[in-house]
This record gives sequence, C-alpha cells and structure tokens, in this order.
Amino acid sequence: MSNKKQDQRALTEITKECSQCHKEFPRNGFSNKQWRDATKKSPTCRLCAEYTKISDEKSRPCYDCNCNLPRKEFAIFQWSKGVEARCHSCTDKLSRKVLNSIKLTADGKIAPDKKDGSDSTLRERPDGILVCAHSLECCDICMVDYTLMNDYTRKRTQLGRQELTQEECDAVAKRNMKGSNVRISKKICIMDGLAICPRSSKKMRCPCDEVTYCSAGCQKQHWMIHQMTCKWHAKKEEEKKKAREEKEKHKQRQQVIKEAAEKTAANNLTEQQKNVARMEAFFAENNGGEHSIDECAWQLGEHPLVIGGGSIRYGRNGEEFIKGDVAKIYREKMDIEWDGSPRFGVGPYVQEKHPEDWIAKARRGKS
Repeated sequence: MSNKKQDQRALTEITKECSQCHKEFPRNGFSNKQWRDATKKSPTCRLCAEYTKISDEKSRPCYDCNCNLPRKEFAIFQWSKGVEARCHSCTDKLSRKVLNSIKLTADGKIAPDKKDGSDSTLRERPDGILVCAHSLECCDICMVDYTLMNDYTRKRTQLGRQELTQEECDAVAKRNMKGSNVRISKKICIMDGLAICPRSSKKMRCPCDEVTYCSAGCQKQHWMIHQMTCKWHAKKEEEKKKAREEKEKHKQRQQVIKEAAEKTAANNLTEQQKNVARMEAFFAENNGGEHSIDECAWQLGEHPLVIGGGSIRYGRNGEEFIKGDVAKIYREKMDIEWDGSPRFGVGPYVQEKHPEDWIAKARRGKS
C-alpha cells in the first residue's frame, strides 16, 4: 500500500468530538475549516453548524406538547419552522395517527376512496380550497403543500374570473415565497430527519437551485410539494442569469464607447498639442506625481515610453519635447521587437490615481 493511501486511511480512522452534540464523527462529518483549525480541539459538525445557522437557540418548545426540548429532539426541517416546530416524539405520534387512519389494500397500497382511483389524501372544500386528509393546506405527514395552488384559487375568486395573467401568477408566487419562514439549506437534504432519507453523502441540487436531495427516493417523495414552485424558481434563476449577462454586456459596450471617444479626442489633437500634454506629464512624474505618464499615454492612445523615454530640449524657441523611440528602447535594452501596440510589455492599463484630463490640457496649450 502506498504512503498516500495509508495517509488517507489514517484520516478516515481519526474521529473528533463535536463541541455541541458531543458525538464522535470521522473526517467527512466536519467542514474543512472546522477540521483543519488547530485551535479548535472540539470543532462543530456539519449538522450542528446548519442548526446554528438557522437559530442560535439551544432549546425550543414543541408546537404540540409545549415541552422545552433541546434542538437534537427536532429534525432540521422542523427546526427551521421556528415556533411551529414539532419534536421527534410528536411527529411520530402524528405519523402513527395518520397511518392508522389510512385504509390499505391486501398488497399494502393505499386504498382509493373514489371510483376513479384517485388518492384519498386530497380533499376539495366547497370554496375550491385544496386540503389533505387532516384538513391542512400544508401537511408534513402527507407530504403535501397546497398553499400556492390555493393562493391562485383565492386570487381567481377575488377577481371573479377563471384565468390569471402571467404577471398576476408571478405576483402570487412571489408573495407566497416571501411569506415562507422555512430556511432551505443547500448543504443538507430537504428530507433530512425523515425515515425515508438515507442521509447519503451524495448531494443532488435541483436545476431551479432551491432544494437539495441525497437520493432519488428523497427527490421522488418531495416532488409532490416541489413541483408547484420548481418551474417558478427555475424561471427566476434564468431571468437573473440573463440580467447579469445583459448588465455585463452593457458595461462592456460602455467601455468600448468610452475608449472610442477618448481615442477620437486624442486623434483630433495636433502633434504640437500632444507635446504640451507629454511635457506636463513628464514634469509631473519627475516632481513626484506618480503614474502621470501612464495616465497621459493611455488618454493619448500611445505607449508610456513615448513620454517616459523622451527628453526635453531647450532652444531659442523655448522648451521642446522629444518623443522616445519605443522600438529602439526595446531593441537595445530588452533585445525584443516592439509590435506597435500602445500597451506592449506593460500589460493592460489600470488607473492608479485620480484621473486628470490631459486632452483638455493639450487643447489649452502651455499653462
């Protein structure tokens, strides 16, 4: 066995105690940050970390029995419900009560009440509102949530028509999602805590980016609830993606327009006007004004060595700026040929100082 495999095996055999639930977990029971932090002798396991993200409370009264219980007595999806959370015991009692009320066939399947073979868990009230076998719009035992469908029904009743526009449907769905007090973690299966969940280490994220499953069975069981909001969330994610792409394209277009305008402004200058700006940038750089040459060269659309490699000649007619020979500088000092581009060998321009309008200075002439 290679040393690498031995090290991996040794890591899997090492366990640490969680500082909150006081249970021993192997390496995959902790996040990388918790496991590697040498200052934490007792790190926090993944599950306790998710509980803490939902609420810092260590205990909470059960919604049914009113007993103040520690959070380990609640499934994580129940803990996320706040004051409406039910403990394991009350959830089991309610489950047994429901199972005893369901009629089963000889092969163990749920017996349909209606002649058309439909499921007996769905009920429709005279006002068109859908409820489960326990007369609830949202039921954890039946694994159904009719609140969104019922919100559509109430909206149609309020408007007095059978069909809703797309804008009205979106408004109802948005209001329904906003009123939800359930926090859905991306790291834990939505069915975690239920008997059907195998708590597998494999995580599958729904394309709508709203819920996570750890097995195909969890996804199939939860689809009855999630199908009512999946398309809505997927549509919103697609709209957000398109908005981000459009924003990025608009930003790039504005940058191209800005650069084109600056280049046009620089091309409208005479060589004498450009020399005025080059000379001022040359003096500013040598008098402590850092990045003045880079800024001026970028606005004029030329290489910084045109200014930085230049010189000032004093004659009868006053000061005169002599441009630097960029090709000669690269050939003699670096033994490479200049390709003629304004940023050759210096990388893309990054503004390092408060911008000055060197084009305006060039037009004004000597100050």
